[in-house]
Amino acid sequence: MKKVSASYLQEQENVNAYFQSRSLQWRKIYEGSGVEAEIIRDRHAAVLAWIDSLKLAPGSSVLEVGCGAGFMAVALAQRGFHVQAFDSSEAMIEQARRNAEESLTNDLLTLKVRDVYSLDFSDDSFDLVLAIGVIPWLERLEPAIQEMVRVIKPGGYIILTTANRMGLMSILDPWRNPAFEPFKRRFKELLNSIAHRNFSPSMSFHTNRFIDKTLARQKCIKNRSMARGFGFSLHNRSILPEPFGTQIHHLLQRLADRNVPVFRSIGMAYFVLARKKLSQSFVRSMNVHES
Repeated sequence: MKKVSASYLQEQENVNAYFQSRSLQWRKIYEGSGVEAEIIRDRHAAVLAWIDSLKLAPGSSVLEVGCGAGFMAVALAQRGFHVQAFDSSEAMIEQARRNAEESLTNDLLTLKVRDVYSLDFSDDSFDLVLAIGVIPWLERLEPAIQEMVRVIKPGGYIILTTANRMGLMSILDPWRNPAFEPFKRRFKELLNSIAHRNFSPSMSFHTNRFIDKTLARQKCIKNRSMARGFGFSLHNRSILPEPFGTQIHHLLQRLADRNVPVFRSIGMAYFVLARKKLSQSFVRSMNVHES
């Protein structure tokens, strides 16, 4: 057990160091050109469209897990929500604070370094919890989702995005293909022991069904889902020249959005919106108030 725990801690430290080193690049990624930037902007817009469709009341409480440079948290605060946002990287939080100051959303936005596995919030605190681009970097998925769901109010919502195990990009790129994950881990461990340094952490891929079942075990009912993002890479590097790569992404995404079989499920990321079930005690208290 101690060895397993140490492995988890080491991997999480590697992830933190990875994002710490990339913190200054995130504004360039969001505002840049090319298929990667386009996919990230599309993800941002798609999640906001879902949130807008929920028609949450102004002043609703929102928690963002793994806020990165804070672009989503700022957009939510601009909608009048009270936002608590956190990240495991101090450098990312500093970037988010600068973005909040520039957007004049400080009054509605609280930013801190926190641990997703041990949230310092009471049960049933938030109307909405979201984790966008975070799940692939978590070593222990179920405890993290359990903790997120714990702080959602009965009837509140959770939005997650995950790296799609059956995504076209995952299947075609050997470095991303989950079938090669055991080999990649052993190879990195060997390099780490030889070079005495930690190499970039690997993403974790999950099937859509696995994510749905994980949420169901936490008493969440799926409302909507979709797959998005069509890039083509080799060893994590885009292989299609621009603007052709971006054009292909838009073409395949349109097919997915039209619910065309196969294309609707092979985007690189799986998006899911679920609602936390109302507890029996909550239903009884509602009935008492109504009577």
